[in-house]
Amino acid sequence: MKKRVCGLMGAVLLCGMLTACGNGNGSGADSGGADLPGMERGSELQNRTEETQRAEEQTGADTGTRKIDDQSFEVELNPLGKVSFVSYAPDTESNPKGDVVFTVTRDGGSVTELEGMEAGNVRSCYFKSVDAVSFPDYNGDGFNDIITVCSYVLSEDDRDPLVEARIYSADASGNFTLERTLTENANSALAEKTVASVLGFLGAGTSGKLPASDSWQQAYIDYIKMWENDEAYTGYALIYLDADDIPELVQIGDYEAAGCKIIGWYDGKTYDNQLNRLYFSYIEKENLLCNSEGNMDYYYDLVYRMEKGQLVSVASGYYGAEDNSNVKFDENGERIYRYEWEGTEMSEEEYAKELNKVYDTSKARDGYEWDGRLTAEDMMKQLTKMME
Repeated sequence: MKKRVCGLMGAVLLCGMLTACGNGNGSGADSGGADLPGMERGSELQNRTEETQRAEEQTGADTGTRKIDDQSFEVELNPLGKVSFVSYAPDTESNPKGDVVFTVTRDGGSVTELEGMEAGNVRSCYFKSVDAVSFPDYNGDGFNDIITVCSYVLSEDDRDPLVEARIYSADASGNFTLERTLTENANSALAEKTVASVLGFLGAGTSGKLPASDSWQQAYIDYIKMWENDEAYTGYALIYLDADDIPELVQIGDYEAAGCKIIGWYDGKTYDNQLNRLYFSYIEKENLLCNSEGNMDYYYDLVYRMEKGQLVSVASGYYGAEDNSNVKFDENGERIYRYEWEGTEMSEEEYAKELNKVYDTSKARDGYEWDGRLTAEDMMKQLTKMME
């Protein structure tokens, strides 16, 4: 098993989930792009109607003492229209480790309370602040989603916050779903959690804009040109993942948080697939790729196959300490890890067997060589020659 750098295990408590300290990159809402028509900030917030205020009170939140004014907004969201997004600090008198509450209220309509990270909305650490809120359409489906960034501390006098992002997707009915796996993957991959870094991880902004071409070489060249001014991606490679004669383009991040992307081409269209952090392996021509990464006593093996230019999950496993702030050791001084494959807890040996059932690690090769990666210019030259 490769024990690599940074992460977050969905099954563990908050202290095991909140990875890599950092700041929220300032207070106030973050637009993440031009997706926020009508957003107001701080003291510029519009006065809500009496109907909206009454609707918010139905949540049971004490609007007079718990509302976080600088992280509450009147905003136009598609498909809901004008809504009131309100952040409420936890009721620490009832529970010192209570978590933040987010609500979305239609003007004069019903209140939706967003799903929390833990049952009962109680964490194993202490809530500190909401650092940022954004309402981008990160998946390009035409509906405004929600990204939040919050800080927590391990003790009430702790001055070194742990930062957590959450990703909520919207649907055509105006419902918001906490994307747990995506949230966990983003938090594990990103050393610094900000709205901008989360959007970068998600590849937001490229949906619907990826190049199309009858030539996969030209499509890849056009894709590289899209990123030529972005310092996050400075290396490229080609791999033959599936059985056809068209390689996949690997876009290599310049640092761990940027991760790698696998660019596929199918039926004249280009597709980009974001991986967690930098390391992955693959079994050439057998259409199997494993994103194996981790950090801070949390690790994962995510197995994918390529279908019509897009990576599709085959199986996944996670392992690490239940609480990475208090790692336990056995009598030999080895760290005690919990292993989980496809949601089932098991021993390390059983985990290795299950992984190898779907992904023969003896046949795997590294996704690229760090010192052998090509610059954007050199990769475009190679692709041009391949068209001759």
